[in-house]
Amino acid sequence: MKNGDRHARTPSAEIFTALILETFRFNGQLLAAGNRLTQEFGLTSALWQVLGAIDEKPLPVAQIARNMGLTRQSVRRSAHLLKDKGFVDFQENPHHRRAKLVALTIPGRDALGQIRAIQTDWANAVADGISVQQLKSAVNTIMLLSSRL
Repeated sequence: MKNGDRHARTPSAEIFTALILETFRFNGQLLAAGNRLTQEFGLTSALWQVLGAIDEKPLPVAQIARNMGLTRQSVRRSAHLLKDKGFVDFQENPHHRRAKLVALTIPGRDALGQIRAIQTDWANAVADGISVQQLKSAVNTIMLLSSRL
């Protein structure tokens, strides 16, 4: 930081800003790759994300949104598109009369399983030649920065 310039970035802040910009580019590339991986199922990355969020158990739209860092409106829209495709159903929620649970159907679970197999091959190819330690370091750094936000 220069003397008297309280708005100058520190060296760490400069690198952090570069990381932000690279993350935006990376996110765009991940979304495009996800769209390619799921296109044969008539899905997008956004729809796949919602399917993955309810793999363990049915959840209300608001919980899916919180878990995935999305807006309720976008999850609601995705859930209705997935219902139209036959991949999810809405079930009664014993904890909340109006907030239905979004649940995988058998076709949804089958599609998610097939997409997982495709994603596994893709992830193996992308990660080939990058050490586990490098990847763990990247994950840990992003988690640390995320916790500060």
